[in-house]
Amino acid sequence: MPRARFGNPEPVASHLPLLTRIFDLSIGDVAELGTGYFSTLLFHWLATTFKRNVYSFESKEYWYKRAKKFENKYHHIVYCPKWSDAPIERYWGMAFVDHSPGKQRPNEVIRLANYADYIVIHDTQMQSDTEYQFSTAFPHFKYKYDYTKVLPWTSVVSNFKDLSNL
Repeated sequence: MPRARFGNPEPVASHLPLLTRIFDLSIGDVAELGTGYFSTLLFHWLATTFKRNVYSFESKEYWYKRAKKFENKYHHIVYCPKWSDAPIERYWGMAFVDHSPGKQRPNEVIRLANYADYIVIHDTQMQSDTEYQFSTAFPHFKYKYDYTKVLPWTSVVSNFKDLSNL
């Protein structure tokens, strides 16, 4: 198993339990910012099974080409070399933020603040704040929930949905 930067065992795909829960709670289109081995495959399966639109945005050509293989009627793969140009300012039932570079993530979280019912964010433990700087984004939200059972942490923020039921 990979080792965490902080000396604790780091499970692979620690964000999947929360992604699945929020997908079940949400309605409407889904935005995935940053594709990967686990989240993109999960969203592909969920989109196809439940006939719900998922838009996976990617800025790295390698990952875009890899994800493009999964594109179908419900799963849309969008190449955006500059995150500031990603067309995310619209309504989303949920959004997942896990793209690189890490310091860019808070910018998109803030951009999504008044558009997404739920925003799931990976790598939110305080020890990573120097790298990801999520503490700059969290004050923009009314509700916040941290999934802390495993490292890295995954959080959900919202300005529209009470997260006390998580």
